[in-house]
Amino acid sequence: MKKIFLSIILLPLLMLESCTTKKQMLYLQDLDKYANSTINYTSPKIQPNDILKVEVGDLNPLVAAPFNISTGNPAAQSSVDMMRLSGYLVNPQGTIMMPILNEVKVGGLTPANVETKIKERLINENYLVNPTVQVRVLNNKFTVLGEVNAPGVKNFSEESISFLDAVGLAGDLTYSAIRTDIKLIREVDGKRLVYHIDLTSASWMSNPNFRIRQGDVIVVTPNKLKANSGGLIKDPLQLIGIVASVAALIIVIAK
Repeated sequence: MKKIFLSIILLPLLMLESCTTKKQMLYLQDLDKYANSTINYTSPKIQPNDILKVEVGDLNPLVAAPFNISTGNPAAQSSVDMMRLSGYLVNPQGTIMMPILNEVKVGGLTPANVETKIKERLINENYLVNPTVQVRVLNNKFTVLGEVNAPGVKNFSEESISFLDAVGLAGDLTYSAIRTDIKLIREVDGKRLVYHIDLTSASWMSNPNFRIRQGDVIVVTPNKLKANSGGLIKDPLQLIGIVASVAALIIVIAK
C-alpha cells in the first residue's frame, strides 16, 4: 500500500521536474552561429514627453548665454533631477520653445538632427557666427513588468542600451519566466509597436529595433504553473517541497 502511495506521489513530482527543459531555460543557445556578426546602431528619434537638454555654445560665452536656460544655481546644473525640471519638455505636437528662437520642431528627429537644425537657425538668422549645439535626452527610462527579480522603472543615461543590459538591470528573469516570447512595447510617431523576443536564441541581437530606448516597456510572461496558481506558487521547486512535505506527513500518519 505504501509503495503504491509513494508511486502516486512521486510520479507527479517527476513530471513537474521535467516540465521545464534546458532548451526552454538557457539563454542564446545558438550564439556561436552569430559570432562576428555586424552590430547595427540607429539613433532613437525624439518623441513627445521627452525632456531635452539643449546647450548652445560660442567662443564668446556671453553671446551664447541668451539661448540657454539658466538655473541660477551652478550646483543644480550637475543634478540630473534639476536638469530634467529645467529641461525642454517636448509637447504632443513635437515642438519645444527656446529663448529667442521660440518654437523649434524636434519630434521625429534624432538629437544629432536637432543639433544641426538649431545651429543652422542660429547662423542663418544672424544670431551667432560659429555656434556649437549639444542636444541630449534627459529622461531615458524603460519599464519592466512580470517575471523578473526586480520589476519597475529603470533609468539609463545612454541613447539606448542592449536588451540584455535591460534584463540585467531588472535582476534577471525568474525561474518561472517564459524566455521564448518576451514582449517589447514601443511608441513611435503616435503608433504602438510590439516586438517578440526569444532569449533562448541569438538571432535578434543584431537587430537595432531590439535596443532599449526611452519609454520602452518590457513584459515577461509567467509559465503555466505560475499563472494557474495565481502567483501563490513562486517557483516549481516550491510546489515540489509542498507536495513532498504533505507526502511525508501522510506516511508518518499511516505508520
